[in-house]
Amino acid sequence: MHTKEKIETADVEELPDNWWYRVYLGVIITTVAVILALGAFTGHFSS
Repeated sequence: MHTKEKIETADVEELPDNWWYRVYLGVIITTVAVILALGAFTGHFSS
């Protein structure tokens, strides 16, 4: 009564590390830019 079915899974192709490093760098640069912009706006409007 037990039938074994072979489940085919598509092999997920992983992106090269170099691509991920660029993504991480972009996130870090964007985060720093946003923090600096918020600090500048805070300094400008608090006076």
